[in-house]
Amino acid sequence: MRKLPYILSVIPLLLFVDLAHAGDKEDVAATMDAIRAAWTAGDVDACLEHIAVEEVDVYLGNGSLLSQMDWEGARAAFAAGLKVNIQSMHTKVRVYGEAAIVTEYMIIQTTRPDGTRINETERRTVVFAKQKGQWKVVHAHGSYLTPTNPE
Repeated sequence: MRKLPYILSVIPLLLFVDLAHAGDKEDVAATMDAIRAAWTAGDVDACLEHIAVEEVDVYLGNGSLLSQMDWEGARAAFAAGLKVNIQSMHTKVRVYGEAAIVTEYMIIQTTRPDGTRINETERRTVVFAKQKGQWKVVHAHGSYLTPTNPE
């Protein structure tokens, strides 16, 4: 019987921790949504607001070696007329203290400045770190999905 008050006092603490964890999941998901929206709008600066450092390491979907995003090249491509439409599916957010991992499938429809259209489906993993209360991307990994339909 002496354990009952202890157990009852721990339950609200566990609920609070779970609520804080759920809030972090929502914050990470909202940050990922903002990144996709910025990229779709061609707004590199809005995207960079959610990146830890401009030299964030990425594995691109084309199977490239680890590289850094070419933000100036992206700005130039968008200024020249590049258009990107990103749809995500099966997004999962997992929070581990001050780190979070987002996994999802992305259907990316790209129209190059010359009018060439490219449709790609990628598996995407994005790693976030919580810095000064904000979730920031520290690493991203993309790879083509085969077959292309993640449903």
